[in-house]
Formats: sequence, structure tokens, C-alpha cells
Amino acid sequence: MVNAIILAGGFGTRLRPLSCTIPKPMFPILNRPLLSYIISRMIKEIHGLEKIVIAVNYRANDIKAYMDEWQKILNVDIIINEERRPLGTGGAVRYSKNILDGEQFFMLNGDVLSFFSYQDMIRFHESKESMATISAIHVKDVSRYGVVVANDNGLITEFYEKPNTPELKEKYGIRPINAGTYLLEPEIFDIIPPHKKVSIEKEVFPRLVMKRKAFKYEYEGLWKDLGLPEDYLEGNFMILDLEQENHEDGSIMSETAVICESTDIIPPVCIADGVKIGKDCEIGPYAIIGEDCEIGDGVKMKELVLFDNCLIDNFASIEHAILGANVKIGKWARIHGPGIFGSNVCVSKNVTLMGSKEHPIKVCPWKTITRESLEAIVSNPMFFH
Repeated sequence: MVNAIILAGGFGTRLRPLSCTIPKPMFPILNRPLLSYIISRMIKEIHGLEKIVIAVNYRANDIKAYMDEWQKILNVDIIINEERRPLGTGGAVRYSKNILDGEQFFMLNGDVLSFFSYQDMIRFHESKESMATISAIHVKDVSRYGVVVANDNGLITEFYEKPNTPELKEKYGIRPINAGTYLLEPEIFDIIPPHKKVSIEKEVFPRLVMKRKAFKYEYEGLWKDLGLPEDYLEGNFMILDLEQENHEDGSIMSETAVICESTDIIPPVCIADGVKIGKDCEIGPYAIIGEDCEIGDGVKMKELVLFDNCLIDNFASIEHAILGANVKIGKWARIHGPGIFGSNVCVSKNVTLMGSKEHPIKVCPWKTITRESLEAIVSNPMFFH
């Protein structure tokens, strides 16, 4: 048997203001929470999976409410383990010792999408008699991640965190990065002190490297860290590209969505239950529209994610943005991201918001943006308080 723990307690600070009202593991991926996407894959692929612990802290009740309802249809025990204070990646694992002890277990970050064979990783782990097996994958830019250095047998000899100078990039750029999924033996609890904030990557794994007990499991496939708004958008688009292969017209469309015949749907798109789209619109490519969103006439939008219950009024134009739940965009409004809008934001008619990579649009929850309020903004990046 094997168990698992998913770390879902982070504050999601890099995804603010959207994460002010929703925890990052509950952000939708093709209109379903990221957490459910991760758990569904684990249940499908891991033979003998018995328990999944979800380590929570920030907005724990949001995760509890969803999981209490969802786990009724699952054949795996889902256990919510709430930390009284943030304990770090290692501390969260140690805090779950009484639940996980006695069996090997997977440890996953709750903000990473990864596609690999769990069973193959188990076989590799057991063949090496490893205490900690760390998934690794090659990426174009290693400067944001921890690099894993191993010998030909997979034995890890070094970690290097975020090599961001030209010299370090040249040295470590050919190495894979830590992909955020680990397979651990219960003996690891013996080297994590209880009731303390501990980083498993910086404090525990280096000790295992010294003991020659940590191995690298390298794989090729899809992988995305969803820590930044741009990464979150790209992660959705990555999964949309993957899923559209199962649909003849390249789009994922709910049967309950109502779309006027004169509207042009440019695949790939994903349109959820209860969506209403008016006439003469241009939707897509890469438009992901949440449940019960209402889109007026003549609307143009692409490269975006709409959370549930958004209202987009006539002739609005939106590109490269993330809109939280219940956002309202007025007539003839124009939004050209990158942009991220917290829940219940209202953008009034005729407002134009233009973002850039250096200065993305960021709007806090429950704020109303009018043409008059734009005149009061004097600082960048554009952040409406």
C-alpha cells in the first residue's frame, strides 16, 4: 500500500489579488479545482492508494467544504490536516506523521501540474532502496527552480537553488530541476524535528544526500508550476491542448451552454455548464469560461480564464487575463493583459485597461473601476486598492 500528502497550505502571494478570496489549490483548471485534478490522476494511476492527506492552513475551510462533498464519491480516504501555523514543506509532513507513518508515501506540491507514471516512479524507488526519490524534469529556464545533480545511477550528489547568473546558468542549465513530487519512506520522519517550521528541500534532502539515500527520478512529459499568473494561464492552456484531442471539433462544450448561431467559436475553448453567449461574438482561441457566465452581444475574448458567474456586457473586449468569480465588465470596456482581477470586481463601461509584462493589471476584490478612478492612479504596476 501507499499513501500521499498534498501540500495545500500556502498563501498564494504571487497570485494575489485573486488568491485573496480563494486558496491556490482551488483555482480552476478547465473549470474544475486544481486539487481535484491532482487527486483524480493519483486515484486512477496509483495501485493500492489508501489515504490522501491534504495539509492546509490558509483558507482551510474553503478546501474542507469542497472535499467533504467531493470525497463522498471517492474510494480513497481524504484527510484534511490543518496546521495551526505555517510549518513549511517539511514541517507539514512531520505534522502528518500519525496519519502517514508505517507506509511509503508520495508528497506533492498542490500548485504543480505534472504528468508521469506514478507506478514507474514506485518501481524505480524500490529498485534503488531509496529513502527519498525526487522527480525531476528539464525546463528551458532553470533560474526559478532548484536544480538536481545526480550520477549515472540516479544517486543525487548536489542540489543548487535558483542558478540565476550567466555563469551558474551555463553550469546548471543542462541539469533537470526538482519537479515537486517525492516518494518517501516513513523513516524520513526521524530526521524532521516536530513542531517546527522546516523546509524539506533545504534542510532534509541535503542530509539524505550526505547519507546517499536520495535518488533522482527523471521523466519527460508535461509539467507546469502554477505559482505565477502567467504560469496559471499557460497551465490551463496546456491542459486544454491535451484535452481537446478527445473532442472532434477541438472544443470542450457543455450541453447546457446556450450560444447564438452567429457567434464564432475559435478552438480550442472550454465552456462550462449554464454559460450564455450572445450574438456576433468572437470567442477563442484559448478561452476558458466558468459556470453560469453570461456574455453579451459582440464580445471578443481570447487567451483568458473566467471563473464562475462572470458577466461580460455587450461589445467588451478581453485578452490575456484571469477574471475571478462574479466579475462584471461593462459595455465597450477593453482589457488587454496581462491582467488578474479579484472576485466581484466591476469594470465600468468604456474603460480601457492596458497591461504589460513589466506592469500587469491587478485589481483587488470588490473594487469598481471607472474612467474617473483611472485618473487617480499614479503608481505602477497598475494595482487598484
